[in-house]
Amino acid sequence: MPRMRRKAFVALFLFTLFIFGTMMGLRTLKPSDGFSDLAPGMDFIGEKTERKRLDEKDALASPAQFRSGGSDTKVVFTKSDRDSSIFYDVHIFYYLWYGSPSMDNKYIHWDHPLVPHWDPKNAASHAQGRHTPPEDIASSFYPELGPYSSRDPKVLESHMAQIEAAASGVLVLSWYPPGVADDHGEPTEDLVPAVMDAAQRHSIKVAFHIQPYKGRTDQSMHDNIKYIIDK
Repeated sequence: MPRMRRKAFVALFLFTLFIFGTMMGLRTLKPSDGFSDLAPGMDFIGEKTERKRLDEKDALASPAQFRSGGSDTKVVFTKSDRDSSIFYDVHIFYYLWYGSPSMDNKYIHWDHPLVPHWDPKNAASHAQGRHTPPEDIASSFYPELGPYSSRDPKVLESHMAQIEAAASGVLVLSWYPPGVADDHGEPTEDLVPAVMDAAQRHSIKVAFHIQPYKGRTDQSMHDNIKYIIDK
């Protein structure tokens, strides 16, 4: 008899513990953790339909340009032959330091020195010297336009068209102050107006990435930013 009472007590204790654990678990659940009344994704269909209707309404009201999706980051432009989207939260870095014999009388940056091996033990046996364009260039990938010059207007226009086609809305421009360049290049600040004009033609915004340079100070950075704004 005592043994049966002990088994009943243990069973009752375990059952109580189970109920307590279940109730505590239910208290931690949020409404979103439960089963949806709709199939996965169905609750977004009405929202998408309404968004499409509003976009079409906006397109009729302003055929040249309108925002889509209720977001400032995506803009849809209606042009004469097609609609195109561009995303202003997608940025792409852009460098102006390339030169070619046809435009600059020499290669610039395509031929900079080979990067030494990071391990001193292997540095001596690692390839040394400079890259030798046009076949061997200082790049992991070979450009479709070949080792071009950043001063070539056709190249600049092609690049902006490619960036627009990729729907990247912001060009982050590598920038040095007037008369300043990196160790392997030449000053390119005079090209900035052409870049900004080309970018505007393709609805691309421009941000300035001020590169580190010798003698850069708080005051020189202040002067650089003021120069960019004034110019």
